Amino acid sequence: MGRIYRVPFENVLLSGAGDLLQITGATHKTLKIRKQWAGVPDTSPVTNQNLRFQGRVLPVTVTNGGGASATIVKTDQGDASATFTALGFSTSKATTNGTAVIEEAAAANVYGGYEREFARGAEPIIRDDAAWVFECLSTPSGTLHISGGVEVEEIG
Repeated sequence: MGRIYRVPFENVLLSGAGDLLQITGATHKTLKIRKQWAGVPDTSPVTNQNLRFQGRVLPVTVTNGGGASATIVKTDQGDASATFTALGFSTSKATTNGTAVIEEAAAANVYGGYEREFARGAEPIIRDDAAWVFECLSTPSGTLHISGGVEVEEIG
């Protein structure tokens, strides 16, 4: 078993479709995507709507989206720092020279939130030359904030 890390984001204005998080592999490491989640933290009622979410593996040469560095959190404070990188909130989608593989596609109501935990042994695998993109495919109606994250196991 590898080291477990989380890449959370909190209370970010969602104004259109785009990458919520991009997780990019590190040299000589393998990543397993264990879980991803998103929800609406607004304390005032928001417009009732469904949002579409997707998780994709981008193999081979990856061109990053325009997101800023995202914080990677150790679940065991005694572990070493993660060697993979993470970018958050990009309206320009990350791309690949290979064929992207959709591993997860779902819709969720803003009041119920979204969570996908991958079964042990069935987690998407990210090699050192690839990336995982957790994205929202919907443009929300009205003002909407979103919180969520991705849990990653780093092996090697």
